[in-house]
Amino acid sequence: MSELRLVPAALAVWAAAACCILFGTWAAAAATGVFVVGCLIWRELGQAVLTAGLGVAAAVTATVRMRLCSTAAEVAGTVSGAPKQTSSGAYLVRVRVPGQPSVTPVFVEELPDGAVNGAQVVGSGVVAESGRPGVNPFVLNGRVEVIGPPEGLAAFAHHVRSTFAAAVEAQVGPASQGLIPGMVLGDVNLQSAAEHQMYIDTGLSHLSAVSGANIAIVSTFAAVAAAAAGAGLRGKIAASAVALLVYAALVGPEPSVLRASVSGLVGLVAVLSSRQAEPIHALCLSVIGLVLVDSDLAVHYGFALSVAATAGIVALFPLLYRALAATGWPDILVRALVVAVAADVATMPIVALMAGKVSLVAVGANVLVAPVVGPVTVLGLIAAVASLLPGGLEVPVLWCVEPMAWWVHTVAKIGAGLPSATVSATPLTAVVAYGWIIAGFLAGRPRATVCAAAACVVVAAVMNQPAAPVDYTGLRAHVVDTAEEAEPVPQWAQLVVVLESGPPKKRPVATRQGIPVIFPNRKGT
Repeated sequence: MSELRLVPAALAVWAAAACCILFGTWAAAAATGVFVVGCLIWRELGQAVLTAGLGVAAAVTATVRMRLCSTAAEVAGTVSGAPKQTSSGAYLVRVRVPGQPSVTPVFVEELPDGAVNGAQVVGSGVVAESGRPGVNPFVLNGRVEVIGPPEGLAAFAHHVRSTFAAAVEAQVGPASQGLIPGMVLGDVNLQSAAEHQMYIDTGLSHLSAVSGANIAIVSTFAAVAAAAAGAGLRGKIAASAVALLVYAALVGPEPSVLRASVSGLVGLVAVLSSRQAEPIHALCLSVIGLVLVDSDLAVHYGFALSVAATAGIVALFPLLYRALAATGWPDILVRALVVAVAADVATMPIVALMAGKVSLVAVGANVLVAPVVGPVTVLGLIAAVASLLPGGLEVPVLWCVEPMAWWVHTVAKIGAGLPSATVSATPLTAVVAYGWIIAGFLAGRPRATVCAAAACVVVAAVMNQPAAPVDYTGLRAHVVDTAEEAEPVPQWAQLVVVLESGPPKKRPVATRQGIPVIFPNRKGT
């Protein structure tokens, strides 16, 4: 169990930073103390000392960073990551200010031209408290003025992304335009809001964000290419490291890129030093290093989802693979299904906590698209490099990529269009539901478990079908002030209108006679 020796320290670092940001220094000290006491109970004195030291370091680091954050109404710096449009229509521009430990979020109504990753900007506005926890608890609501273009590596990265996006837009059909830049470089500027939501509903949104899977694909391809050229072990490692660093620089300083790149570097260092790096041990090193470098990651859902998915695959893959291998199904199908189920098991409670709903089609969608994810990433990178050269060399490569990207888009479109592709759920519901599935696999009943899970999905879809829309035009309305006054309904009434205010109804409302009831003054649609 030596691969678990860093688990207490990693959890203490994570908990200390999160508690410090959310509740204060004393909460961080208490969280660290819990893990230290646990180590002492298990008579692991060395573990207790290491856990205490790293937990205190994480708490002190987060505290210092929080005190260094500025509340100035005007900031000057560089744009960190691509600006994103919020659900309200405003734009979020994250500005990296020199000397500040965290980015400053600036919300603007209109995004100025040239506000891209790495651009020099000045943000100004009204200081307000942030709705999201972090080292910097303040945001600016105002405007952003671009004072200079990106420089150095940021300028080159922007050139690559914009050139590749233009090539994709010119050569690829509408169904694949927004997906290819997202899967290759994490650029979702060509994706519509409907497409973005479609990928979220089917559990495929991770394909448009740089993750450990992208890093693994790029690093493996570089190692295979180096081996084909006759390179030895160190040459393959060097090629993988260079490919990883260049790829991360091209994508930009997104949090997902940072955690994925560090995870990849940990594995490369372990191989270079000729040591056997257990996956959980490497994951714990990544958690400790990332949280100490960026305390904000401790309270980011994306970080939790990434760590949970990796831990779930590492812990559950051997067990689930042995259970499903007995079915005699093709090995490639078994492996894809095991990875999808293991990742979904670990992340579904977090998704339920974050969004209040989970996807019922995520496992199936990920299994269906698994064969094309690697080829799209590798060929897309080749096309991105070719787009920088004259002669249109990227065109035939994009022709090869387009059918595979179309397949991903089609799976997402069909999956999102199914009844109850997503359902409301709590973390406890997700844990209990998947607990029965895992129990069925481990009990040696994989076929029966898969059939039972599919039947439950169908039943949930039927029970949660949305009501058919009602055309209210021309209906004779019975208008009342409160819901209690709705009945008795006059015989002539075809619609009941309730004028009271309040929160919106989660489901369509009708009287006992089936007459639709609407609440025009309640918040919502």
